[in-house]
Amino acid sequence: MKLNKKTVVRRIVQLTLLLAGMHAIFTSRAQEASKPVKDITALSITYPALQNSYGTHKQIPAGYEKPILTALSYFPELKNTRITFKIKKSNKGIISTRPTIGSLFRRSSKRRYLVIINDTAANRTIPAFAMAPINGQVGILGHEFCHILYFNKKTGLGLLGLGIAHVSKNYMDKFERNTDSMNIERGLGYQLMSWKAYLTERFSASRPAQPAPANAPAEPKRYMSVAAIQKQIDNSKIYKQAN
Repeated sequence: MKLNKKTVVRRIVQLTLLLAGMHAIFTSRAQEASKPVKDITALSITYPALQNSYGTHKQIPAGYEKPILTALSYFPELKNTRITFKIKKSNKGIISTRPTIGSLFRRSSKRRYLVIINDTAANRTIPAFAMAPINGQVGILGHEFCHILYFNKKTGLGLLGLGIAHVSKNYMDKFERNTDSMNIERGLGYQLMSWKAYLTERFSASRPAQPAPANAPAEPKRYMSVAAIQKQIDNSKIYKQAN
């Protein structure tokens, strides 16, 4: 069907207005999130109120309500997302997030997610979530919630493709660093910095430092360093506005 000039212009205007409206909705939702603070333990937060606002469709283990609900307050889009938090006995990994198998091909509003915290094995040798400061716990949870926001934009086939992409080191390095960056812009930069500092301290204590071979190429890090996080905070408008 051939469209005349007036029709084309009208449709362009309609599309522009639609996109502007979507942007306004996204911006208003993002602005609902909590503002960045250096120490969330200094906040006078009433956790029953957070439970009422962000605890819908969330299964949270006893003792983990404070960091989980605080982190969720930075993600208003996830208020009605179904998320189960599970503590698992393991000496591998720290925390991971994935959609449940049964909901993989459902639309995002009906999808369910599982956040697994590997935390309680007696012979655990790597850092544990429960031993991190509360700010650090909130920081890494924010990272995982950024994953869920990303997953919600994907179809079931898209999520399968992302799973396949995990075999690519370069892809995953970029993916995780972008997730860290997104978490900082959500307002959890100081908390993410606390988490990175905790990991650095614990890994340094358990692994003797070894000098790098001469002329060894620098390996790209999968996650942002404390210095990189601080640099982004210094250049971010939301942190300047919060001060």
